[in-house]
Amino acid sequence: MATSQQSYVWVEPEGKLRMSDHFSSLLFGGSISNTILEFVTLVAPLVAMAFFGDTLNVENSMPFSELAIFFIICAVVRRVYNAYLEAVYFSFPSKRTQPPKEHRLKQEKDLCGRDLEQLTLLHFHDKLTILSQFALNFAMYFYLPGFYPAAEEQPQLLHKRFVKLVLNHYVMSFGMYWAHRSLHVIPYLWENIHSVHHYAKHPLSRNTYEDHWFDNFFNAIIGHI
Repeated sequence: MATSQQSYVWVEPEGKLRMSDHFSSLLFGGSISNTILEFVTLVAPLVAMAFFGDTLNVENSMPFSELAIFFIICAVVRRVYNAYLEAVYFSFPSKRTQPPKEHRLKQEKDLCGRDLEQLTLLHFHDKLTILSQFALNFAMYFYLPGFYPAAEEQPQLLHKRFVKLVLNHYVMSFGMYWAHRSLHVIPYLWENIHSVHHYAKHPLSRNTYEDHWFDNFFNAIIGHI
């Protein structure tokens, strides 16, 4: 596995750490511009519905309004779940797999060990991730009718739904495993794409989607398939 040439060094500060030194505002993110951009992409479909109404609906697909609400719910659930995971992490230090002192970082590094230059690059990739995911999600709605299926009048039999669920799990897991493995073992992919994700020397739940934009885009395609 490829590794960074720069080693990470932590310095334990004097005095008692405040909660704000540990916990970020995950419900809104650390970047105001990215928060505003994501808010715009979540609200834009609702605004479009107000102007164009049912003309946006695609045959054999769920109504456009339901799709817009679905993505809003997904965004809220991700934020709340990540916030919950980190709240649990900091509330039960005896259950941590890393010593608490490893998370006490010197100035100009965030909680996960990334410096300001790395965080600036991540903010840029976050913007591209938001825009590319928005484009991908709605392109698939308009150009692949039925991809987000409409409700069926006759629900599928339970055993068929179960088989589809199992197949989806294993097909996606297989694809994600080999995609992730290739990002580590192919030098070009590691150096130019996946190493951005591993800027975090002490990963937390917030780092799940903090990647190079193409890393997130490719994962989204595998997930959709």
